[in-house]
Amino acid sequence: MILRDPVHGLVSFEGAAESVVPRLMDTPEVQRLRRVRALGVASLAFPGAEHSRFAHAVGAAHVMTRFLARVSPLAAALGPGQGLEPEDAQDALAAALVHDVGHGPLSHLFEEVMPAMPAHETWTSAIVLDPSTGLHRALKSIDPAMPERVERLVHGDHRVRYLARAVSGTFDVDRCDYLLRDSYMTGTRYGLYDLDWLLRSLRLEPSRGGARLAVDGSKGLPAVEGYFLARLFIYQQVYFHKATRGAEAVLRAIFRRLADILGDGRVPAGTPQPLVAFARGEKVSVGAYLDLDDNVLWCAVDAWRADPDPVLSSLAEEIQARVLFKTASLDDFDPADDAALEAGLREVVKKRGFEPRYYASLDVAEVLPYERPTSPDEALRVVYERRPPRALERASFLIARLLGAPFVRRRLVFPASVRDDVDALLGSFRPTR
Repeated sequence: MILRDPVHGLVSFEGAAESVVPRLMDTPEVQRLRRVRALGVASLAFPGAEHSRFAHAVGAAHVMTRFLARVSPLAAALGPGQGLEPEDAQDALAAALVHDVGHGPLSHLFEEVMPAMPAHETWTSAIVLDPSTGLHRALKSIDPAMPERVERLVHGDHRVRYLARAVSGTFDVDRCDYLLRDSYMTGTRYGLYDLDWLLRSLRLEPSRGGARLAVDGSKGLPAVEGYFLARLFIYQQVYFHKATRGAEAVLRAIFRRLADILGDGRVPAGTPQPLVAFARGEKVSVGAYLDLDDNVLWCAVDAWRADPDPVLSSLAEEIQARVLFKTASLDDFDPADDAALEAGLREVVKKRGFEPRYYASLDVAEVLPYERPTSPDEALRVVYERRPPRALERASFLIARLLGAPFVRRRLVFPASVRDDVDALLGSFRPTR
């Protein structure tokens, strides 16, 4: 199979191990990802951000082919028994392709708005292991034990430690693709880094229990630093963009109101049954979950525009017309004042005739650009020709500064019509800078 991709150019899956990709790609569960946007409602801030989870899945599988091409000869050079088996390569490619198959509509946002909603990783496991899915049957037709191996590998569990980290870890094919893809599709430059040089700089460090992933300290360190800085920048400028967060807040309000209406015993017309079950905390089958995608969700939102409930109908109308909530940054204010500011905001919107439960919120967005490794397996090591290997945070001044340091954006979120009142509220608090 040969494909054209806007990010990676010519993408091919032609080798013996790579034949698993087109085989799994044609399953209904992977094809469903065409109907799930990778960035949720970010297209309301960045018009080009219409790409799907399917495109990202193919990109991640492609990066895995390049990763395997790099590390396979390195593993073989370590000595007898250290090389990758064909089964390992197949498992890694399959896991890279299906790692996001459990995402619901609007990607991560759906997990936040539904009460007691299992994480998408949990749904991925269920889909891979459920005998009724086409994906499970396709994996089992290759090897009866393959569904279990791939499911474990998606969660970073595999006998070859560096393969596990390449699927789920500090430096993995998921992040390698989405940073470049999301940057390209949003028309920004914030997620760009040198993937070619980063892959070329990879090494395998022999250790007890098997080789660990490492990078050449004499050549690869700037590429690794660029990778982690790109992750920080794209969160700053894209994922935490004020319009994106404002749009997400409207959808959270819609689903909060929907849950309240369902709790009162009424089901708004056009509501898909799985949403009713989720809102009520009921069990949802794998098949029912897979019936949900962005198209289904937006059809429901469109139907709610005609609902007799004025809050649900007005919120649905606003998101369809891109009338988003506004935000006010709290970066210059002491976090100790957040609770008082949120309480003040609730009073402001209430006086203006809005129900605070749906129209007033404190939005706190946080990411760790470089997380502290929880075990030696998690750490990306830096190796040298004539010097002892070092942990990445010890080899790089930049990474040391990022280690364990969260980037946080705090904002008040509210309807546009109360902007002046919010400015007055903020004026009553003393900025810290």
